[in-house]
Parts: sequence; structure tokens; C-alpha cells
Amino acid sequence: MQFTMSRRSAMLGAGAMVGATALPFAAKAATILRYGNAGAPTTGSNLFNVKLSDVIKERTNGELSFEIFAGTLGGEKQLIESMALGALDIYNGAYTGTDEFDIFYSPYFFRDGVHAKAVMESEIGAMASAKLESQYQSRLLGAGRLGSYNLMLKEPIKSMDDLKGRKIRAPQIKGCLEALSAYGAIPTPIPFNEIYLALQSGIVDGVLTALNPGVQFKFFEVAKYVVVPDFGLALDKQVISLATWNSLSAEHQKIMTDSFAEMEEVDYFQAGVAQKAIDLKAWSDANGADSLLDFDASGLVDAFEPLNKRLADETFGEGTWDKIKAIGA
Repeated sequence: MQFTMSRRSAMLGAGAMVGATALPFAAKAATILRYGNAGAPTTGSNLFNVKLSDVIKERTNGELSFEIFAGTLGGEKQLIESMALGALDIYNGAYTGTDEFDIFYSPYFFRDGVHAKAVMESEIGAMASAKLESQYQSRLLGAGRLGSYNLMLKEPIKSMDDLKGRKIRAPQIKGCLEALSAYGAIPTPIPFNEIYLALQSGIVDGVLTALNPGVQFKFFEVAKYVVVPDFGLALDKQVISLATWNSLSAEHQKIMTDSFAEMEEVDYFQAGVAQKAIDLKAWSDANGADSLLDFDASGLVDAFEPLNKRLADETFGEGTWDKIKAIGA
């Protein structure tokens, strides 16, 4: 991982380059890719990418690594558009603005994280990736299964029906927006970096987002309650601009994709599953045991099936939902 150089470091580096001209062999210049994510440095997504950068740097003998921009360059929509414009090399986040990925965020679209991975590796995942490439001139490096999406609320509820009429901040992701609307809530898209103030000022009554970033940004300070049952799966897209991708050697491309795939199972997926209990404890420690709303949600799989079937079949073609359910069954 690379951070901004000081002027002194740059001067020393320049001197080293002059000295290197006397050597018979010069090392290849290092390529530092600009990586952006809207979350804090300590979120699971960014901790994963710090480790990924270190692994890639080691495997390329220092020729390739990331400069991490975490929570400093704006919201996800701004980041992915910056990548498409060439101001950023790699984007990591939930938002893509494409139905092909957005419908995956509807609750219970997948049976679990294992099913999500299998769907992403199927023709359905390939179709979603192709859409991403045509819209943003970018390439999907991989999908990181971060963990659960959860509802965080200023006032408690006893069931999902109690969401009716409440203004809930949601990302601009179709699956999230339609799921909230199905229960009569008023989905209110607000950039991630503006959520805390929106909750604090009463602009919204709650927020739907990945649990881990919600804890990292201390949303428990402005929303006492969190609904324990999942309301979707956080599926982070790791996307690289085609211009950047095509500038890399075939060897470096393979190292990047292989490293992500090898590390995702343990350092993204399993880490995210383990993190939920830790994050819920942090919420309880801040607001008391009654702040964890753990009501019976066993009927939600069936309740959301009509919505998920419509989203899948409208987006990918008739019969897609049946194909998705059959994968890995």
C-alpha cells in the first residue's frame, strides 16, 4: 500500500534514480494503482484491500501495489464515475447503477453467501459483468462478500410491517429501494458520507446499509436500534478501469485476479460472517441490549420471493429466477 510522498522522500528518490544510472541493470518502475472506497479505513472492505495490496506487491516483486483512498473522495456514485473518467484506477463498493448488479441486493435473493458466489460464477454473473464493462469501460476483478445489510433505526419496530411510512436512507440500488417500498417505507437515497448528519438532523428515520461500515461510522450514536435479521447481502464489486487494466502486463493481470479470488473466501467472506457478532456487540455496548431488535424473520424468504422473481426475470429474462434457485441446490 502506498501513501502520498513527502517532498523530502521525493528528493531522496530522485537522488537514488541518478545513482541507479551507474548500475548495469535498473529495476522496473513501480506502478501504484489509485483505489477508492467510500468507507472508513477500518471497514472490512478496506482492510481486505490493504492486505491484497501487500500480497500483490510481494508477488510482483514490488512492481504493483495500491494507494488507498478510504472515505476521502466522496460517495460511491462519485467514485465509480471517477474511475470511468480515469481519475481512479480501482473502485470498490456496492453501487454500480446497473440493474444487473442492483437486484442482487434485494433481501433473500440468495440463500446465503455460498449461493451468491455460485450465481456470480454462472452465466448470470457474466451477464452482469458485461453490463458493468459497457457502462463504465471497466472490468470486474471480483465480488467481495462483505456480510449482511441491516436496518438501523431511531425508533424500534416489532416487525417489518412497522416500517410503513418511515423514511429510510437507502443506497441508490434497485434491490434495496424496491424491498423497502414493498413494506411501505419511504426509501430516501442519500450519499454514504452524509448518512450520519441525515440521521442526526431527523431527515431520515433510519438507514439501510452494510452493518460493518455502519458501526465504523458510529451510526449507533444517532440511531439507537439495529434489526438483527439480515435485510440483504453486501456484495462489494472490485472494478478496474479498462485503460488501467490494458496497461498492465498479462502476468500482473493474472496476479491481481488470482490474488483476489484466493483471498476473498477467508479475508472477505469468512471475515465478514465473523464480524457480524462483533459489530452487534459494539451496538449493544453503545445502546444497551434492547437496541438489538431480534424478532422472528423466518417468513421473509417466502415474503420476498415474488419480488425477487420479478426482478430476476425482468432483468435477465423469463425463467432466470428458477435458474438462480436451482444453482447449487
